[in-house]
Amino acid sequence: MQELEVLLDKLQIFKKMYQAMRIVDPIGKKVLELRENELCEAGSACYEFWKKQQMCENCVSMRAFNEDDTIFKIEYNGDNVYMLTAVPVTIEGKRLVVELLKNTTNNLVLGDGKHSEDIRVFTMIEYINRVAVRDPLTDLYNRRYINERLPVDLLNASVKNEPLSVIFADLDFFKKINDTYGHSAGDLVLKEFAKELERHIRKDRDWAARYGGEEFFICLPNTNLEAAREVAERIRSSVEKKELMADGRPVHLTCSLGVHTVCNDSECMTVDGIIELVDKRLYKAKSLGRNRVE
Repeated sequence: MQELEVLLDKLQIFKKMYQAMRIVDPIGKKVLELRENELCEAGSACYEFWKKQQMCENCVSMRAFNEDDTIFKIEYNGDNVYMLTAVPVTIEGKRLVVELLKNTTNNLVLGDGKHSEDIRVFTMIEYINRVAVRDPLTDLYNRRYINERLPVDLLNASVKNEPLSVIFADLDFFKKINDTYGHSAGDLVLKEFAKELERHIRKDRDWAARYGGEEFFICLPNTNLEAAREVAERIRSSVEKKELMADGRPVHLTCSLGVHTVCNDSECMTVDGIIELVDKRLYKAKSLGRNRVE
């Protein structure tokens, strides 16, 4: 594998600068290694290095993969703080990411050296990584998270031969709410709608994100179309019954939802392709009168 040998040779100059270097498949979440001149899975998930039992929310390698650019991130492993550099590469036609990890613990100034300062640094790192993939108004995931997480869930569904369903939800006549009650009321509506979405999904498996404006995206792994439509209908019914107060006046809401289920590899498996398909279902719900599931 000549391309890989050339790449590894180039990386030798970084050996003194970094404590570790590795090649990862950001979609499969696997670390790769060279065996008998072939690039193979090492058997460990990339996030295990960070002593985590689940994938990182703010995946720097997935961002480097999507943006085709070098990305930097601060992360910690136990008591050690690392500077992580993710560099996108192409090897034998396959897009991968080289991760360069530098332990910067001894280079940090942690106040007077008390343990509380260490905790403060780790808390700050967690906060920075969290806000990078969260919508500041609703605290749901943001559009960037959709672009980074959905490909992983699509791959998992394909490998496990499981259905994966997605829901596109849109608040009906949201502009009228803003015009009638003001933008502060509009913000309240968005936050309450986000809570309704989270209330009807499985916390340990599903996830919801704000796609933009009053549009929201829900991903339901290992969920068939019938079950996904039931989730969407429960959301629709719950929102319709909800009454909010804005400046002492009641605000009644409705929403439209589109549902699509990915069942086999013959379908479009890209983020944009899946969103286009479920958006067509949402458009149909709106064109048929809104406040419905399609």
